Amino acid sequence: MHNPLISIIIPARNEKLNILRCLESIQKQTYSNFEVIVVDDNSTDDTYHIANQFCQNNDRFSLLKLNNDDKTWVGKNRACHEGSKISNGSLLLFIDADTEHQTHSIKSSLSYMQNSNLDVFTMFPQLTCSDFWGKLILPILISMINILYSPLLLNSKSTSIAYLVGGFILIKKQIYDDVGGHESIKSSFVEDKSLGERLKKSGYNLKLIRSGDFVTTYSNTGFTNNIDAVQRATSASFIESHLFLGLISIFLAFIGLVLPYFLIFFVTSLEILYSVLILLTITFMGISYLIEFVDINHSKLYILFQPITNLIFFYCMILSVFKIYSNSSFVWRGRAYTKK
Repeated sequence: MHNPLISIIIPARNEKLNILRCLESIQKQTYSNFEVIVVDDNSTDDTYHIANQFCQNNDRFSLLKLNNDDKTWVGKNRACHEGSKISNGSLLLFIDADTEHQTHSIKSSLSYMQNSNLDVFTMFPQLTCSDFWGKLILPILISMINILYSPLLLNSKSTSIAYLVGGFILIKKQIYDDVGGHESIKSSFVEDKSLGERLKKSGYNLKLIRSGDFVTTYSNTGFTNNIDAVQRATSASFIESHLFLGLISIFLAFIGLVLPYFLIFFVTSLEILYSVLILLTITFMGISYLIEFVDINHSKLYILFQPITNLIFFYCMILSVFKIYSNSSFVWRGRAYTKK
């Protein structure tokens, strides 16, 4: 079927600043055979009222409100699951409420998926940082994700590395149901990674690409919200690891991210070989960091803050390891979670 019904599922929690922009961008799509299911996940702001007013004026848009906070579910897993239960499409498209979509994004994505014979297609959205802290902190997170979870590795069937990007996941509904959907990973704090691993392990054909300007995601504002985002992302690397591996990771991060900037003050007193290695390390970090600005909508001058950015990222890694192995809580979207 070349024009299947696509069920677009949008989990939304406290997204009053973003939800209308997201819905309007979906309404303008050139692909017309879709339904939209907005799932309000116990929002404490005006998200529900904004979405409700929009859905009442658009027949293809419906709104599901979750009224009780089920502690057995983590993050947006329950909202995605409940949305999928009432969907009618043969394809499911999960998008985040803080995304904005070009008018041709769904049509082009479907065509790409069909032509490539994919079971799952996911895109890394272009990031727009809304304030100073997002512009300072998030680029290195994106850089590290692309290093640890390179699309080359994700798209290779010879590796077990897998990761989906919650801002845009297009998947065949039958396959989603076959692997158990979000219900099978209901206790996962980093659900996109868990679902991706489950799908790849089951032998399905996944593909991750950069979206360019097809899809834009808008970051949270404030220092605390951005720190929470980094901790959540870095926890994916530690949550199933032994404490020793977590400490080794912190040690290596210190050597790679922090130490070179301290040693640069002593370059003139070090041997030439060590000085060259330090400068090469800093240059490599700068280049890898700068590459990410292709997908981030703000000034490249923020690369000048990289030493501070690296320190903040290193601090977040330490916090993540501490919280996991001390069974302390991570906070995300106003909810506290601990390692199960």
